[in-house]
Order: sequence, then structure tokens, then C-alpha cells
Amino acid sequence: MTYNDVLVELLAHLRTENKSIMVNWDTAQQWPEGVLNTFLQLGLLIPAPAAQSIECHACDNHCFMDVITLVHDDPALTRAFIVCDDAEMQSQMGRVKIPLLRLQQWQGSVKQLSGVIADLLGLKDKITFAANQAVIKLGMLKAKKGRRWATLNGSDLSIEINQHTVPVDEVLYFDNKELVIDRYKIDDLLNSEALNKGKKYTPSTTKREVRKSETQAMHQDWQDEYSRLKVQHPNMADTWYAAKISKLDIAKGRDAETIRKNMV
Repeated sequence: MTYNDVLVELLAHLRTENKSIMVNWDTAQQWPEGVLNTFLQLGLLIPAPAAQSIECHACDNHCFMDVITLVHDDPALTRAFIVCDDAEMQSQMGRVKIPLLRLQQWQGSVKQLSGVIADLLGLKDKITFAANQAVIKLGMLKAKKGRRWATLNGSDLSIEINQHTVPVDEVLYFDNKELVIDRYKIDDLLNSEALNKGKKYTPSTTKREVRKSETQAMHQDWQDEYSRLKVQHPNMADTWYAAKISKLDIAKGRDAETIRKNMV
């Protein structure tokens, strides 16, 4: 098993569950050395509360049992055990001690994954989340023809850019134990022509969100060009910069005054 095998396994688990997942100690022990720490450092996994049930290894039945934990003021004296529900086996084994290490578990979620992907794409804006949110806006990436939104679809774990989608596990991978994203593939999506998806019905709330996103991208293009012009031609009035921008394709037909109000 390699780092990439574990990553693919984790993504498949997230996609299947379509909710937060738990990775227990026993599972993590099957991974290559260093994988767990790497996933924690990246933020793909975060520590979760101790497990309250666990698989018993005391006999061949391997039952899944509740854990009884006796907490002590001195952590070194805290004990955990399970009691078998099978009367015959219980008389033979009594309490089955459980090492506290085995109660450790870690959580993974689409929310955590979105932060990791945004970081790899160099997106620094804060990602907002809402309850039952299917599509997560990661941020805007700069393309040859202006900025485009990058979003993560939580239901099938795909990235959408410029109306093109690609599965996360096709662009996210480990290269020599370092997590990377395929920027060539991302740039290809960014600079491809947007797909024509027809004039199917779109709810008005979604239309408003789309228009808002497009306006934000346009304003960001103006701000980028404003910064560039300030370096090339310092000490000019903002009206001068706005007039220059109004003659470019990124102006989208807006007048210089509208640009001036939104380029700073």
C-alpha cells in the first residue's frame, strides 16, 4: 500500500458516505509509516473524540463492543475495557482490557478536503459553508480570459471550473510523499471554452448566485489590472486608470466611472 493508495481509499470512503467519516486506530495501523502524520499535517484528517465502541480481538468472533472507560485524575491510571455479551465467553475472559491507543480515531470530511484543495490551488480567501451545502466555492482562479470560479462538488467529489468537471482523485495525488494537484489539468480547464449546457430552467436564486459570482470575477479582473497599471504608470489619477481599463475586454462594456468605483 502506498500514500496514493490510502488517499484514493479515503476519497472513495468520503464519496460513498457523503458525510464526515471516521478512521480508527486499527485502520491507520495498516497504512505505510508516516501516512497518518502527513494526513494530519495537511488537514485531510483531524483528531476526533475517543471511540466508544471497538472490535474485540479476544476471540475469533471479533464482535463490535461498547467500551467502558474508567477515567482517573492521573491519566496514566485511566483504564478501558469491554465485557463480552456471550455468557460462556465472559466467564472465560472476564474483562477484556483495551489499550487506550486503540480508542484514538480521526475525522475526515468534504469541508476539510476543500481547504486542502484550495490551499494547493493558491486560493487564500475564506471558504464559507452552509448546512447541507452540495457545492463549495473554493475561490477564483485567473485564466487567459479573466477569472473563473473553482468549486468542489461534495456529492461526487469533483472539481468544476469553467463548466468543466474533473474527479478529485484524477488531479490530487502524492509525488514523493508530497501532496500535489495537477496544475496542467487545472489550467486546461481554466482556459477551455465554457460548455454550452443549453437553456434549461434555473431557479431564480441560483441565477442570482451565478450573476453575483460573475460580477465578483469581473471586479477582481479590474482590480488586478488596476494594480498592474499602478506599477507601470505610478502617480496617475484613478480616473486615468479606469479609462484605460474601460477600453479592455475585461471591462465587459462597463463605463469608466463604474470601473473606478469597483477597481480599488
